[in-house]
Amino acid sequence: MRASTLLSTSLRCFVAATSVSGALLVSAAPAFAQEAAAQDIAQARQLGGQAQAAYDAGNFTESEKLWNAAAKLYAQAPTLTLGLARTQAKLGKVVAAQESYNKIIREWGNNPSPPPAFKDAVEAAKTEVVAVSAKVASVTVNVEGPTAPQVTIDGQAVPAAALGLKRPVDPGSHKVAATADGYKPAETTFSVAEGGTAAATLKMEKAAGGAAVVAGPGPTSGPGPSPTEPGADTSSSKGSMNKTLAFVAFGVGGAGLVVGSITGILALGKAGDLKTACNADKACPSAEQDNVDSYKTMGAISTVGFVIAGVGGVTGLVLLLTAPKDNAASAGGSRYATVKTGHESVSRKSGISMTPFFGGTTAGVTGSF
Repeated sequence: MRASTLLSTSLRCFVAATSVSGALLVSAAPAFAQEAAAQDIAQARQLGGQAQAAYDAGNFTESEKLWNAAAKLYAQAPTLTLGLARTQAKLGKVVAAQESYNKIIREWGNNPSPPPAFKDAVEAAKTEVVAVSAKVASVTVNVEGPTAPQVTIDGQAVPAAALGLKRPVDPGSHKVAATADGYKPAETTFSVAEGGTAAATLKMEKAAGGAAVVAGPGPTSGPGPSPTEPGADTSSSKGSMNKTLAFVAFGVGGAGLVVGSITGILALGKAGDLKTACNADKACPSAEQDNVDSYKTMGAISTVGFVIAGVGGVTGLVLLLTAPKDNAASAGGSRYATVKTGHESVSRKSGISMTPFFGGTTAGVTGSF
């Protein structure tokens, strides 16, 4: 009650002090970069009255918010900072309260002629900071594992220079968390009494693959990685390339089959003509030499054409059968090719249907892919 009365009296004196000329205040106050604007001082006075009313009603959270705003609007007034310090102490924020008291003492303690209200605020700060400082606790945080961890206490970052040393904290329960590249996140809790000390040690484990593990949302049904991303499934593109090369091979083989068939027919025609013109010992008159040469040439070309047809067909078939399955095929179940041999059908895993055929001088494969 005494503190509340003193604060109310100081606030009324602050209102009076702000009515003194600006020149007097500037000469009495410490060297500030710039004097507050008249509107800021007026608003700070109003907020200070509201903050004191909330403090007297026991609404310390609202009071702290109002004192804080008022002190920022008119930082030169120790009376406002005094109200903030007392409210922080009521909320158990003794570290912040201690520093608010020290701010008043640091800025106004050596002033030879402060306004009366400001002088009272300094004397109150010097008295009250002793009891508040006695309640400040401390914790020593140690992190085992990484050399450069990022540590927080109750969500507030702790500088690396503070690790392993006593750090002021408010009494009560706290949570310490740490992250580091290449390590799994770690956290722990501790409780400390008023004026007491505590220790918090976090043992961080290396993450698999050396990558930092960060908590995040679970699996989603969104699109997967693109083919250019690491770990993306490239089987579809490989399968498409195999099929393209297979069709090219079939095309070359088909062209060889056509050439072989045509030249084979021409060679057979030449053979019939030579059979009539030549004797039983296959001795032909010199007049038929051109037909003999033509027969040999057509036969050779026909043979090469059929060889190309066979190589192209086999190559195309191998490329198709070894092409990786695409995702759709994997998800939709197995696909089969039916190879017909005239009397039976054999089902084989693939994406094609083939039917071989044979003629007098031709052979090939038909099918769907």
